[in-house]
Amino acid sequence: AVLFLVHHFLCFCSLIYVAMTSFSLRSRPGGLSGGNRGPNDNSSKTHLENISDLREVKHNKQKRNIAPLILKNRPRILVICFSSCVVLIFFFFLSHNLPVTNDEADSEDKKFAPMGTIVYGAKSKGDDTDKLVAQAITAGFRHIATGGFHFEYNEPGVGIGWKESGVPRNELYLQTLFVSKSVNNYGVQNCKVEGCPPSPDLSIEDQVHLSIKSSLHNLQTTYIDSVLVHNFRAKLQTYEDTMAAWRVLESYVDRGIIRHLGIVSVHDRDYLIKLHNETRVKPSIIQNRFHSNRGYDVELRPLFKDMGTSNQLFWILTGSAGGKVRNNNVITEIAQRQGVSNQILLYSFILVCLGGTPLIGSKTLLHMEEDVTALLRNPLIWNDEDFTAVANVINKNLIKNKI
Repeated sequence: AVLFLVHHFLCFCSLIYVAMTSFSLRSRPGGLSGGNRGPNDNSSKTHLENISDLREVKHNKQKRNIAPLILKNRPRILVICFSSCVVLIFFFFLSHNLPVTNDEADSEDKKFAPMGTIVYGAKSKGDDTDKLVAQAITAGFRHIATGGFHFEYNEPGVGIGWKESGVPRNELYLQTLFVSKSVNNYGVQNCKVEGCPPSPDLSIEDQVHLSIKSSLHNLQTTYIDSVLVHNFRAKLQTYEDTMAAWRVLESYVDRGIIRHLGIVSVHDRDYLIKLHNETRVKPSIIQNRFHSNRGYDVELRPLFKDMGTSNQLFWILTGSAGGKVRNNNVITEIAQRQGVSNQILLYSFILVCLGGTPLIGSKTLLHMEEDVTALLRNPLIWNDEDFTAVANVINKNLIKNKI
């Protein structure tokens, strides 16, 4: 927006300059072509000794004409200046009130890392967080998910880990959570900045400000790629509280401190549609459990596609789907044929067949490298028969979600 305004300002300045030049030329005898010289021009010229004298005479004539020229054309100049100011103000307000779409955000984010198609989840890594995050980045993960005021995350460890990896900040996508004090999993152990521990009567708006300040400090960065509003399982915050937090987060997007926004554990279609319609910065990420008690979001997945949101999935191995594929003979046969474990086959099924983004929490470098190899570097090839077989093991309705 700033470059846009500067561009228009320079264009209008150029317009004023051209207009004044045009007025100056028209006010001279003969107009733009120079016209016929006066009777004394040739005689005067014969007394000039060289071309520099001719230039000096012309310069002196132009100087004498400037003051009357400005006075003569002052109404036109004032009209042009006034019009320029009106147009600049119009574009300023337009640039600050148009909705920010995901496509527009992407077009401005060329110097930043894109969202990952797989995400390394740093939940429940404790004191090993820094070491495991560094290993995950070394293995090839570039999208790291953590949480600020969440008692199961060590957010400062993520900051230490990405620094130790040696990978430049703009090649990494760092994601964190805003967790309201009214939400389960709320914890203040990560908050080390001024204002911590937070006052118990802190408004939700001030909770957001403190959370972002703390996350920037913990992650050792000047910007955060995405912040997700956290809900505990299916227990949603009130819509009013979500919107109050979202409005503050939008102001950080406007300032370039946050790039994308999202939300966690929303399986309510009407809630998501309302949130999408009433926000200026649209949700870029919906992070939900991949679980049978939420129907694996079969009915919501087309909505995610229509809204242009990334569908991050957690509880893949620890939930109902992981239990179904762990020792299933059909899954094992397909996995062995593909040369991977049953667990990686499930990750690939979500990524390639459903278009989801799996959150992966591997705790060994070997497993991390296997994840990256099978999901990014040499992705598995799926045929319709294998897709249908895996879907039937987990939930046959998933067949409707095949991309």
